[in-house]
This record gives sequence, C-alpha cells and structure tokens, in this order.
Amino acid sequence: MKILAFDVGGTTIKGGLVDEKLKIKERFIEDTPKREDTFLSLIEEIYNRFSDETDRVSLGMPGFVDNDNYIFKYGTNMQFSIDFKKLGFSEEKKIYLENDGNLAAYSEYLLHFKNDYKNLIMLTFGTGVGGGIIYNSEIFKGSGNAGEIGRILINERSYLEDVISAKAWTKKCQELYEKNKETKLSNIFYEEKVGSLLFDRSIDLEDYEEYARDEIIQNTSNALISLFELFDNDIFVIGGSMTKSPYDFVPLLDEYISKNFEFPNRNFPKIKLSKAREDSGMLGAALLALNSEL
Repeated sequence: MKILAFDVGGTTIKGGLVDEKLKIKERFIEDTPKREDTFLSLIEEIYNRFSDETDRVSLGMPGFVDNDNYIFKYGTNMQFSIDFKKLGFSEEKKIYLENDGNLAAYSEYLLHFKNDYKNLIMLTFGTGVGGGIIYNSEIFKGSGNAGEIGRILINERSYLEDVISAKAWTKKCQELYEKNKETKLSNIFYEEKVGSLLFDRSIDLEDYEEYARDEIIQNTSNALISLFELFDNDIFVIGGSMTKSPYDFVPLLDEYISKNFEFPNRNFPKIKLSKAREDSGMLGAALLALNSEL
C-alpha cells in the first residue's frame, strides 16, 4: 500500500509517496498555484508521475474543507475553492481530504504522544498559523472545521497569524534589515532569509531587535495560555516550516511563561517541537488514508 500524500501550504505544496510503514519513498515540492484550474492541473501532473505506484491519494489543505463532498472551501492563504471531484483520476483512486493542521496534530499524536497524553494542541508556523486539536484522543472538529487557531482576532483589523506566523517573523526581520543593514542579525538574515533567526540566542541582538523578538514571544505565549485556559490540554506541539530552523523558539516561550505567569495547583502543558518536523502534515495525510476504510 502506497499513499500519494500532499501537505498543501499557502506558499508551497510538499509531499511524497509514503508506504504502509510510513517510510517516505520519494518527495516533491512545488509552488502553490493561485487558482482552482492550475491547482488541479498540478495535482494531476504530480499524480501522473507516481500513478503506477499509488494506491490512494490524500491531501492536507490550509483552511476549511468539506470532507464528504471532497471540496476545499477557502483558506486565508488560499482564497479560492477547489472541487477535487474534477480530478481525472477521482473515479479510479480513493481521495482523502482534511485540514492540514488537523493532520499534523493527528500524526504527532498517533506516532509520538498517544501513550502519554489524551489532549494535545498543535500549532504549525508557516505562511499562516495552522492548528489541530486532539481531544480525548480524537481530532476535535466542532461542526466540521474547528482548530483554526491562526484566525483568532487580536484587534478589529488583525488575526493572530498576522503577528506570530513564520511569514510574520520573516517580514519583521526584513524590516529590521532595512532599518540597519550592519547588525549581526541583518548580516546573517541577508544570506539566509530565515525569520526564525530572531530566536537564535547565539546572535547578539541590538536593543530594538531584541524588543521585536520579545514581542513575538509575548504574543505567542499569550496565545498558548489562552488556549490552555479554554481546552485544558496536556501538551502543546509546535510544527510547520519553521521547524527546519527552530533555534531557541521553544526555550524562549518556556522562559517567558514561567517568569510571567503562575498556575496555582495546575501544571502548564509542556511545549514540544514536532517530532516529524516538516513532515508531520505529509505523514498525517498518509495516516488518514491508511487508517480509513475504502
């Protein structure tokens, strides 16, 4: 059994051919198209590369999905709908569809945390902030699309993902670079273009750079605390594209929360980096297909 698994993001589509032991046999990465027709054409093209080996096709999508009708409704970073029944191979191969954050949480829980916890919240940091909630060992979906953590309003104009996504980190580093191109952070950012450099404590930051970093850590910590108060979860898992270079993101969160908040007679959840890192969404898509009946 081999699954052609897609982890679709607002910027790129990552995926691979995954076997029943969750070994990734081949990988691919493509830019995310901006229209339904070009998106479906790309999926068809990728499928054709692997059609002889593919038993099932599974996609994690960055936004709201209608699983029963195989429709992607809308996403903050993909503002168009997609009817997957239009795919030419939809009659011959079973297609599975789910929110990307849900799938990332699903894979992390099943593969790494189910023996120790029943309630897990995962945040994926990339173009936006995805979310997945495991409640009593099951994906919590509400009426169908719960878990869009990045869509929490922080004021009348902005959402949480506008200020704490990996895209927002990179934008902030670019602003800092334009302000002063001679700092240590700016010199490294010029070469690497990675927003998570802000959290690399081996770099001596200027005061205003440190302020920018601390503001992101504060906003992220406040979000985690709010989620804990709402869901009383056992653990947070941090994933997404930023896990390629996480630097000291999690230790900075731990330090800020322990210094500024108390939880009398309660334990704040541990914050862990995704075990599968960037592959958690792809593996979740494969697991969805492997664990489902035809």
